[in-house]
Amino acid sequence: MASSPKTIMLVLGSDNPEILATRIQIANRLYKVQNIDKIIVSGGCGAHKSSICEASVMYNGLVQLGIEPSKIYKEENAKTTVQNYVFSRVLKDEYGSNIIQKGDTVFVVSNHWHAVSVAARLRKHDAVHAKFFIEGDLSPKENDKLDYVSIFNGEIDNEKFIRNALWLTPQVSWENNDNTYYLMDSTIYEVNGGNLINIIQRNHVFNDPKISDQTGTWSFIDNGNTWFIKTSNKIYVVNKRNMKVKEILSWDNFIDNVPNDWRINGFNAGIILNDKLVLFSNNAVLIAEKRNNKFVFKRQAEAKQLIPNWPFSWGKSNVAGVNYQNNSQEINLYRNREYLKLDKQLNIIQEPLKLNVKWVNNP
Repeated sequence: MASSPKTIMLVLGSDNPEILATRIQIANRLYKVQNIDKIIVSGGCGAHKSSICEASVMYNGLVQLGIEPSKIYKEENAKTTVQNYVFSRVLKDEYGSNIIQKGDTVFVVSNHWHAVSVAARLRKHDAVHAKFFIEGDLSPKENDKLDYVSIFNGEIDNEKFIRNALWLTPQVSWENNDNTYYLMDSTIYEVNGGNLINIIQRNHVFNDPKISDQTGTWSFIDNGNTWFIKTSNKIYVVNKRNMKVKEILSWDNFIDNVPNDWRINGFNAGIILNDKLVLFSNNAVLIAEKRNNKFVFKRQAEAKQLIPNWPFSWGKSNVAGVNYQNNSQEINLYRNREYLKLDKQLNIIQEPLKLNVKWVNNP
């Protein structure tokens, strides 16, 4: 429960610039009559092959209308209404806290009735006081239904609903014989020939008793034959072959001079390439270089400024996971159901492809 419940506006994006402009105006009209503490604008880049970054367009439009920039937070990963819900519910502020918390009031804003289903799901599964705010003149088609793409009634288990929306977006992957293993949150999916053959809990594979934090979020840094796994305040150096902890480090003894936003919000994934450390967060890429057995921060920027030909649809970064393939010396980056191949010089060698793994409930 939030210590001081807030009132939040969640504005749903669109790949259509005219529709997006309408939703900006609707959000502004609500802002004028309703006390709003924080605003989430939700929508990624290049959805449905569009040429816009939805969250950025909404952010700029609301600022031009006089809304304080500090109140607006961009969720830049979503490509669908389902993903608007999935990514916005866990979007963090500048202090590393979820913007939407239990007890908050959330107004879901749009010119389309899909806002009804998003608000209903937030109310049922996230313990918030969710309302929809819709203005518009759309006419329903013959087969349209109020519960847009069954967001509310289609899957009652929220963990499955979220998993299906992101399937498959791993935080890390590895190979063993003919099988590939993908980790999403605390679950490992064993795959053979593109088919899911087994589901294993993370703590059954990473079961070294030296790992004390088995319930929190883990961020993996791939170092070839080992991972550096960051938990809340530790880094476990783990051998990929036997999953045993080789060493335990503190974050402060691993890297120096990290900007505060990386200390607070952390990172999603990373890779070590010789003496270079590359970390990926939702909004940027960080480069550090090794000096005297410790990495030292060098620079940070949007991915397109550090990686040539970065795909427009991948936005600023939002990389969820990294896998270094020793045999081919290629790097796989995972983001929102896709993967991108790079070489060791961080040059893109293959455009984004969908990560296809068959599952009975695969969306």
